[in-house]
Amino acid sequence: MIKIISILGFIASFLLFYIEAIQFQALLIISIFFIIIFFYQPKAEINRVQKIVNSNKELSREDLQKIFIDELEDIIIILNRFNLIVYNNKAAIENFGTNLEGRHIGSEIRIPELLEAIDQIKIDKKYKKLEIELNLPVFKFYKVSLATIKSEQILILIRDFTEIRKSQNMRSDFIANASHELKTPLVSLKGFLETISDSAKDDPLSQKKFINIMKDEAKKMEILLEDLMSLSRIELQEHIKPKDKVNIKELIENIILLNLNKAKEKNIDIKLNINDSEKFVIGDKEKLSTVFLNLLDNAIKYSRNSSIIEIRNSNKKPVSDNYTVISVIDNGVGIAQEDIHRVTERFFRADNIKKLKINGTGLGLAIVKHIVNQHRGEFKIYSILNKGSEFEVHLPLV
Repeated sequence: MIKIISILGFIASFLLFYIEAIQFQALLIISIFFIIIFFYQPKAEINRVQKIVNSNKELSREDLQKIFIDELEDIIIILNRFNLIVYNNKAAIENFGTNLEGRHIGSEIRIPELLEAIDQIKIDKKYKKLEIELNLPVFKFYKVSLATIKSEQILILIRDFTEIRKSQNMRSDFIANASHELKTPLVSLKGFLETISDSAKDDPLSQKKFINIMKDEAKKMEILLEDLMSLSRIELQEHIKPKDKVNIKELIENIILLNLNKAKEKNIDIKLNINDSEKFVIGDKEKLSTVFLNLLDNAIKYSRNSSIIEIRNSNKKPVSDNYTVISVIDNGVGIAQEDIHRVTERFFRADNIKKLKINGTGLGLAIVKHIVNQHRGEFKIYSILNKGSEFEVHLPLV
């Protein structure tokens, strides 16, 4: 609330200072745009606008238009009473690829809902909001606001909310997938409980068998819930850059020791080769342990018996200067090319992995990706089906 009052006070001072230079209605429109900029534009842009407004330079109407309208990322269009475009800002010109002034809105945006809203606002003069889909030049979702201004003109503001829509869809998919993954073991548990209390109630051997299966199902649920909570925590902290000094070579050595028994069961040899000159990185020790624990666990699970897993510095170019690249390389089942970009999605499991019927939550690589992002690094995957995979982790050096 204090921030809003401060902003409104700033706008009021601005209006009073320039009231003699510009018509009040024009100032009103500009102040509305100023609020839009303050709440929706990047901080650097806000600072730039404040610097110009606070300077002693006398600003013309054209200056103000450039500052407050043309610099907006949103598309701004003004129509006259004949639905001809009398003004479009820089964002409109860039998105449509041409200056629209003098053209009929119906010939440029053939969206029935928008044209109906324009006709309706002429009658009731009430503010309108709607969502539309446009191909400018790629298919995107937009929120549209319409308002009447002087001389029966109509102001149209079009804001791209494609990324927000994607985020909403991802959240919905996540909830649906999580519910499904949790429901499967719950249904199994319920079925076994009914069997134990009914047909197997007098059969101790069957009861013991079913109880062991129930323990396995409960363990699956426990692992899934742990991964869900871990992913949730990581996403909440993704904007916080870790700053600790971590000996990545020592960290990976400890993870290999933890997984030696699993590897021995499949007669897998794990080789580590990290340069001493690149063993210290900037990061969070616990989270980096999660990254390489997940990657090594996957490599062991999906590698063939009597194969080799390598963890080493890659000779590929880092994503940025003063970064190191650590690769986890296996000779396992591999990933189909069309699935590589999806394996870091929550709950996604490639078809060839599903056929193996190996336990997993489908969250491991999603967790890895988010942790690497938090470290301002990059996570890359290279794979050939039935030959093996290489997982690259780019991390900042100390």
